Amino acid sequence: RLNTIKEFTELGSGFKIAMRDLSIRGAGDILGSEQSGFIDTIGIELYLKMLKDAVDKIKGNYVEEKDEDDNLDNRTLIDVDTHIGDEYTNDEDIKIEIHKMINEVDSMDKFVEVKSMLEDRFGKITPEMEIYMYEEWFEKLAQKLEIKTVKQTKTMIDLELSEEISNKINGEDLFMLSYKINKRFKLNYRNNKIHIILEIVNLEKHFLLYIIELLTKIMKNNNLERKA
Repeated sequence: RLNTIKEFTELGSGFKIAMRDLSIRGAGDILGSEQSGFIDTIGIELYLKMLKDAVDKIKGNYVEEKDEDDNLDNRTLIDVDTHIGDEYTNDEDIKIEIHKMINEVDSMDKFVEVKSMLEDRFGKITPEMEIYMYEEWFEKLAQKLEIKTVKQTKTMIDLELSEEISNKINGEDLFMLSYKINKRFKLNYRNNKIHIILEIVNLEKHFLLYIIELLTKIMKNNNLERKA
């Protein structure tokens, strides 16, 4: 706790210290006296949601359970390894913290920042963890570009842009842009939606790096840089 106080010394740090203390000691037994729990395991947002749902049920208020299909937007679109191996750390609490840090990656600046923080605290990251960071960055870009369907095989990736976004993009400009990044990009137009296709066999770099570069430039060139 002394280390926490040393870490947060600037004006207005009281809330941060309280939150860190909550993580250290646990959220406690709400309806009892025990001071225990692992709020970091699920996060404060989920913890408060679970608390609200429990209180609503006690009050007799109806709480609608979401069907699995309602959570499709939470699934990952690209199939890559997001596992943090024991060779990096075998501490499950640290792994949870690392997952949360990686989940914040949404730009090159954030990528560099998180990578630097991880390597400073835990040592050089593995190649798999670096790809995991790129995957998180891709997910943020896909959300902003309304990419909800991705077809992936061992030889290709097919990204389907929404009809609304497709109508805002100049197809000829997109063709030239993708060709400059990698000649293996192909474009298709079906059902008023643009499909960006990349052949992924024997690429010099991981396919995610080419896709992220293209999506980032699409957003910038078409003034689509808005919050998800």
